[in-house]
Amino acid sequence: MARVDIRRLSTLQADFEAEFQRLQHWSAETDAAIETRVAEIIVDVRTRGDVALLELTARFDGVQAASMADLQIGADELRAAFEAITPAQRGALVAAADRVRDYHQRQLDATASNWQYRDSHGTLLGQKVSPLDRVGIYVPGGKAAYPSSVLMNAIPAQVASVGEIVMVVPTPRGEKNLLVLAAAFVAGVHRVFTIGGAQAVAALAYGTATVPRVDKITGPGNAYVASAKRRVFGQVGIDMIAGPSEILVLADGSTPADWVAMDLFSQAEHDELAQSILLCPDAAYLDAVHEAINRLLPDMPRKDVILASLQGRGALIHTRSMQEACAISNRVAPEHLEISAEDPGRWEPLLKHAGAIFLGAYTSESLGDYCAGPNHVLPTSGTARFSSPLGVYDFVKRSSLIEVSAAGAQVLGPVAAELAYGEGLQAHARAAEMRLQTLPDDPRPAPVFSVRPVDAGNVNAVLQLQVAPGQRRLVAPADRSLAQVAYEPAGRAVAMFEGEEAVGMMLLYDARLDKDKPKPQLYVWRLLVDARHQRRGLGRQAMLWVIEEARRLGVAEVGLSHVDLPGHAGAFYEKLGFSYTGDRDEGELKMLFTLDH
Repeated sequence: MARVDIRRLSTLQADFEAEFQRLQHWSAETDAAIETRVAEIIVDVRTRGDVALLELTARFDGVQAASMADLQIGADELRAAFEAITPAQRGALVAAADRVRDYHQRQLDATASNWQYRDSHGTLLGQKVSPLDRVGIYVPGGKAAYPSSVLMNAIPAQVASVGEIVMVVPTPRGEKNLLVLAAAFVAGVHRVFTIGGAQAVAALAYGTATVPRVDKITGPGNAYVASAKRRVFGQVGIDMIAGPSEILVLADGSTPADWVAMDLFSQAEHDELAQSILLCPDAAYLDAVHEAINRLLPDMPRKDVILASLQGRGALIHTRSMQEACAISNRVAPEHLEISAEDPGRWEPLLKHAGAIFLGAYTSESLGDYCAGPNHVLPTSGTARFSSPLGVYDFVKRSSLIEVSAAGAQVLGPVAAELAYGEGLQAHARAAEMRLQTLPDDPRPAPVFSVRPVDAGNVNAVLQLQVAPGQRRLVAPADRSLAQVAYEPAGRAVAMFEGEEAVGMMLLYDARLDKDKPKPQLYVWRLLVDARHQRRGLGRQAMLWVIEEARRLGVAEVGLSHVDLPGHAGAFYEKLGFSYTGDRDEGELKMLFTLDH
């Protein structure tokens, strides 16, 4: 057999970038004739349902069925297939299924759990995870029979507790693959239809009298299947539009060259458009792998496919270093990425984009295809930059949970209303505003608090005060407030205590002591009510105390100002008798209460 003319590149060559771009080029565009035919098939199935399915199955698969009942495989036949295969095959299927199920159960526990919490106002927020009601899995049939694809698509759905798993698999000329049917039995598939192609995808997406409509379709297929999945997306969910299979091997030269050559074959044998790339800083090792390719290829049953793949889209690339090899790998974002090195853990942190990463010389990609546990349905054609392997998360959906408390409505309402008015959505704003000032009485007894100067004996308790989340743009925290008042001779800090618990704090400013413009006014510089004691009337009682303090001091008025932001307390102060002066102090709106002595 002639020497394999696989592309040899070096990152040192002047035209490397151009050659690398040519290597990466692959168009996902489907032939216009295929697109037209797929569109016609989908319309036909939507319009004529089962009748169209029977005709299309006869035309494309050579199966003459009198009714749809002849295109269904029942549970008894699936069990019979499992019992008919060899003991070794049964053992392999069960062992692989157990590992895939265990991995995806752990994945479910880690990524698809319900959770919730309550904020300081008692508002509940969270996430509810629910399985899909029904999914369809497409499994290639005939010569391209893949029982492993059944396990990888159906088991995650089963682990996710999907209500019904419907499998479609074509049987050209009526040929049923026992391993595929046995895998469906092991994986817990509920219903099986012997239909394929674009017509099977259309039936799953829209439903017929016999084939139930599903919520999502997963699984590989030919160009017609890929085109059909693309067209029905939106009507149903899909996993991905898969391109040709691909493997990228990062090697430091420590792994036997024969092993790496065979790993490159493992993807090249899928089809002529599959891609196998080796990156290595050791030029002599690349030569050894090339020699192994030439020596091993003649004995491969699919040598013609492998040869076409390696010569058409394969490459052996000499890099300056393993670090550079990792950077190139990130640009490729391969479906399968092998780190064939003595210390794979050294390089794994540098790798950001890959469908699956296989660490170490003993971790052949083929183990991941069949029985390691993680899913072998992986993103291709660079889509690993933004997508992930098939998993249990593909068979569940997440709903947000929101239960706003009465107190929370008072905090969130003004914020929502302000933003809604800004967007011109008055109904949104009014819906939020209608829920303001409608709080039920707090079940706790009316607070009885004392006002004490903040001093060394109680400052630690005062520092524990928390600003309510909805007020953080409006009120400074306790530590900052105390720092500010410490440098103002006319200012003083007082705290409200309920028993020995600090429940609030005020900064007061005696304007009679102002060195520039003294006047008979007690100014409320800051009012902070602890987040855990909101809506208990503490703010109102604190302001009434201030008014009485002003009377005791013999001043004529109480002044304050507030920021002009959503959620401000202007309306609250107006109810206490404060009025806007029309003036601003450093951008804040000024208000005044005149005492009647």
